Amino acid sequence: MLIFMVVSGRGGYGLMLLPGIIGMVLSLWLNLRPRPKGGDRERGSWEQPKSGTTATGASGQPGLDIPAQPYDFAAIKAPCLEDLLALNGRDDPLVWRTILRRWMDPSGLRASFSMTQSGPLALDLDRQGPHALLAGTTGSGKSVLLQSWCLALALANPPERLHFIFLDFKGGSAFNRLEGLPHTVGSVSDLDLQHASRALRALEQELRERELLVAGERVASVAMLREPPADLVIVIDEFYALRSQLPDYADRLVRVASLGRSLGMHLIACTQNPLGQVSADMKANMSMNICLRVRDGMQSKELLSSAVAASISPLMPGAAFCDDGHSLQALRCSPIRNMDTLLEAVAKAQAFRLGPGRAKALFTSPLPREIKDLAPYCEVCPQASSAAIPFALADDGISLFPLSLPIGQGNIAVIGAAARGKSTLLATLATTAAQVPSLSVEVWRQGLPGWQTIGITSAAGSLGSQWQGLADDSPIDAPGTPGGQGTKRSDLPGARQVLLVDDADEFLDPMRQGKIRDRFHRALADPDVTVVFALESSRHLRLPEHCSGRIVFASGERPVDLMNGIPSALLAQSSQDDFRLPGRGFLIHQAQATALQCLLPTEQSGC
Repeated sequence: MLIFMVVSGRGGYGLMLLPGIIGMVLSLWLNLRPRPKGGDRERGSWEQPKSGTTATGASGQPGLDIPAQPYDFAAIKAPCLEDLLALNGRDDPLVWRTILRRWMDPSGLRASFSMTQSGPLALDLDRQGPHALLAGTTGSGKSVLLQSWCLALALANPPERLHFIFLDFKGGSAFNRLEGLPHTVGSVSDLDLQHASRALRALEQELRERELLVAGERVASVAMLREPPADLVIVIDEFYALRSQLPDYADRLVRVASLGRSLGMHLIACTQNPLGQVSADMKANMSMNICLRVRDGMQSKELLSSAVAASISPLMPGAAFCDDGHSLQALRCSPIRNMDTLLEAVAKAQAFRLGPGRAKALFTSPLPREIKDLAPYCEVCPQASSAAIPFALADDGISLFPLSLPIGQGNIAVIGAAARGKSTLLATLATTAAQVPSLSVEVWRQGLPGWQTIGITSAAGSLGSQWQGLADDSPIDAPGTPGGQGTKRSDLPGARQVLLVDDADEFLDPMRQGKIRDRFHRALADPDVTVVFALESSRHLRLPEHCSGRIVFASGERPVDLMNGIPSALLAQSSQDDFRLPGRGFLIHQAQATALQCLLPTEQSGC
């Protein structure tokens, strides 16, 4: 063609074809040239790595070729963890004393929980990490490896030097028994997304607090602080479920990954399929990769840059390859022979040092559906007084704490639909306040034929047993005592007055008139009287004229709830069950909103 174009006077077009013709000729020559005998080794003809050395392929670089034969893990003898750590009772029959001696000289995040052909393998999560990514298919031994690793760390460090948070998004039981460690400050072992989101918010808060500590003393890391906090190891089983169910929170773990080493926070993320599960930002900070048996070579290459883990036998659970960026080593995990014995020894060692107890929890479970007593939820249970009445358990999104209604700091409106717990809340306040001698309590409600009242019958502090008609001309501080017996608490020195009014909507209607309505408004304006009144609607409520705070039971209708003062962030965190559950509401006071679950009334509410 080139010759034809030159003959026909089209040499310019011929020059355009010349590079392609040259390339075709060179390609033909390379394919037809004879090859030297014995040529290059066939790709994938691995030599089995030697014990304690890097697995090297044909290219001479670690972990780049596919092994021709699987690694012989049977050559690695893996004793149980008790034998590996000399905690089998042979040296000292009282294992807890051995643990106690080791706690006196802690080893940090360096722990032995596996074996190589050359002997025990000690992994240092701080220096070789600071974070680790663990992968393995079902039945590969991930749970056994995690249990051995975490328990080995706990046996080498006292609870004030090491804390654990266990997040199990698989719904299994891998961490159920490890929760008994005194080092554990939080655990999510089910599929409760509310509980999981609380744990992740707690991690964010802990990260900020440690940043402030480091900035306050102007040092580079928490290790340089005068009183450094404990190392925090966050173990996440099934990272894929976390990313799929809580994608916003999963992305926030990037900060933990990037700042973990300097702040003493370390991640161990586990997954069945490592392909695309960890973002590039997180992977840049996760230097330690441990891969147990996986289903295909691509999954192995994601962690090890080699398909070697795909050749691990299903009959060898606990076998794995570890790549810390420096070398690739074959290992076998040392399983725990009797976890209960070791956990009991750890508990005894802790009790000998500090008495029975454990580290303070970093987060708590969500609000319960029903509360009859505050004592199980707080270290120091609040008592009713003339200044405050405990009435609910509050939730700040991370922890639970008792909540009290302030007396003498303004009126409180209770807003919610029927059957949401307004009357029950007023009954709780009445029975609790009745136990305080310095409080004068009166309750109004609608009855037949009209409004009724009940009040204190004696200075001993009990409510009257009979409701009486509310007279238009009776004063606010004179409850209708049955038979005219009893002492009015308002006559006692220093007594404070509390008025509880149920179904008070008609008193706020500007079109309604009446002496009882006028008395209600006089009580609202009286600084010496604290009025707690229940409403079905807030359309006639005026702030701050009528009240300084509100307890709102959400309706589930977003515009109505926003108008009632519930922040959109709290509404987004609420489930549909929260909109139906009696007693589940929000306290809005002094520009702050707090989720709560009200106490049920008892003979003596509170503690």
